[in-house]
This record gives sequence, C-alpha cells and structure tokens, in this order.
Amino acid sequence: MMLAGRTLLVGTLGALAAHWLSVPSSWLLGPVVGVTLAALLGLPVSMPRATTSAVSLFLGISVALNLDAGLVHQLGHWKHSVLLLCLMLVLLLTLLFRYYSRQPGWHSVEALFCSVPGNLAIMLSLAADTSADLRKVALVHSIRVCFLVTLLPLFLPIAERQLGVTAFQIVHPEHLLLVLILGLVIGTLLARCRVPAAMLFGGFAAALVVKQALGWEHGLPDSLMIALLIVLGSAIGARFNAVRLSQVLPEMRAALGGLLITLLICGLFAWGLWHFLGVPWVQAMLAYAPGGIEVMIAIAMNQQVDAVFVASHQIFRMIAMSMVVPMLLRRLSKG
Repeated sequence: MMLAGRTLLVGTLGALAAHWLSVPSSWLLGPVVGVTLAALLGLPVSMPRATTSAVSLFLGISVALNLDAGLVHQLGHWKHSVLLLCLMLVLLLTLLFRYYSRQPGWHSVEALFCSVPGNLAIMLSLAADTSADLRKVALVHSIRVCFLVTLLPLFLPIAERQLGVTAFQIVHPEHLLLVLILGLVIGTLLARCRVPAAMLFGGFAAALVVKQALGWEHGLPDSLMIALLIVLGSAIGARFNAVRLSQVLPEMRAALGGLLITLLICGLFAWGLWHFLGVPWVQAMLAYAPGGIEVMIAIAMNQQVDAVFVASHQIFRMIAMSMVVPMLLRRLSKG
C-alpha cells in the first residue's frame, strides 16, 4: 500500500508539472511520463491492478454523457465529411494494424490498440484488461500525442483549454450513485461472460439508461476526471517497473513509423475535405487530427474556423473508436 501511495505521489507531481507546462492531456500524460521515468531510474513503482477496472467504469460513463441528441443532429448536416472521416478511420486502422502486426514480437491485440488514432485514456484502459503489453500501447500513443504537441505550435497559436481544478461538486449525486451501482452490476455480468472491456461497457450502458430514464444531462466534474486520469496514468507508468531504456528502443522505432503513416493518411483526407467539400484547410486538419481532442478544439476556438465542426468530428471519432475497438478485440480473441 505504501508503494502504491508513493507511486501515486510521483504521478501527481508529474501531472502538476505537465499542467504547469501546458502539455495537452497533462493529467494523464504527466503521470505516465513521471512514473515511467521513476521506473527507468530504478525507483520501485506499483499500482493495484483493480484501479484500471475502476477507471474504466468512469470512462464509460463519461463517454456516454458526451453522446447527446445535439451531436447526432449536427453530424447530420455534415454527413459527407463524417463519411470521409469514417473512411479515414477504416483505412488507418487497417494499415496501422498490418504495420504493427509485422513488427517482431508484437501480438495482434497490441497492434490493434496501437492502431487507434486518439482515445489515449480509453485505449490504455481497455488494454489493461487484456494480455497486451501496456508499455507498447502507452509508448505508441504518447509519442503520437507528444509529436502533435510539439508540431502544432510551429504553425498555429494555441489557446489551450484543459480540465481545470475546481471545487468538487456533483450535480444530482444520487444519479451518479445509481449509474455506478448499475454499471458495476452490468460490468460484472459482462466480465463473467468474458466480454472485453466489461467495466467500460457497463459504465457506458448504465449512463445511457439513467440518462434516458431520468434525463440526467450533467457530466462528471472536472476534479473527478482529473483524479481518475492521474490514477490511470500512474498505473500505466507503473508497468515500466524494472524496465531499462534499451529494452523499449525497438518499440520507439515502431511508434515513429506508425506516426508517419498516421500523419500521411490524416493529411491526405484533410486535403480531400478541403479540395472536394470546400472546408477550410485549418478546419479540416483540426477535425481530422489523430487525437488531442482538447488541443484541437482550443485551436479551433482561437482561429477563424467553425469550432463546433471540429468538436463534433473529434467527439464522433472518440465515440466511434470506443465502440468499434472492443468489438474488434472480441473478434480477435475468437480467432
């Protein structure tokens, strides 16, 4: 327990440092980097495995609360750009899955998680419930996000909008309690049926039921999400315990190759969105960018582009990948 507390302390310090440096997804990437560095320097780190299941439950709830009728209505006006986005995601998943599957020592389940553009927290949470090497998944996604962070400021002024530390207040706590109990029951039943990402699906289903039945439209408070991301990031970083830097160099090379493929495909489809549908180039790039949803929306709000367009496409990508990947994972497990 003391070791877990020390690991969580390192993760919290990493999160605060990343937030101070205005790193996107700082509350997640900060703990991942901080605890990973501590592990690579020889400091023993560890987190209970059950923490990822608990975080998955809340992430499923959060994703469901982002799904509203307004988003579906808005996407209906942009059916062509959404269709193009779907084609891009299919092509990206196919090419990246084949690329990572051919890397020496990589299993198909690891290739699948590394092939998803974005959804950093959710993919890491899903991977924690499988036999995948979480270090590979964390490394690939972290390199992609960090590259976007360092590249975009060269071209566009960024006005970062991140989760803020505010007073911890839950609107209708009885609704959240009901969702948690229902999600835990559903998740446990799904886990017994050997359904991948059981707790994520449990939280997602429970939140949708309560949302429709009771009209609960309030999202989770920022402070709660920050705490969950810090715990998840610390748990991910703890997977690097007793690992040397030389052991992850092959994964780093593979991650950079996958990043190049991702950027080429996203750039090509953004060009198509601009050339054929007349969407401004910056708006197209922000809408199709591979992850970093907070940064993309913040840049859109700071530019002369339609921020709702960017936000809707980014949220659609997040929700679509959250639902498709578990189904693909189940298909892989059967094969």
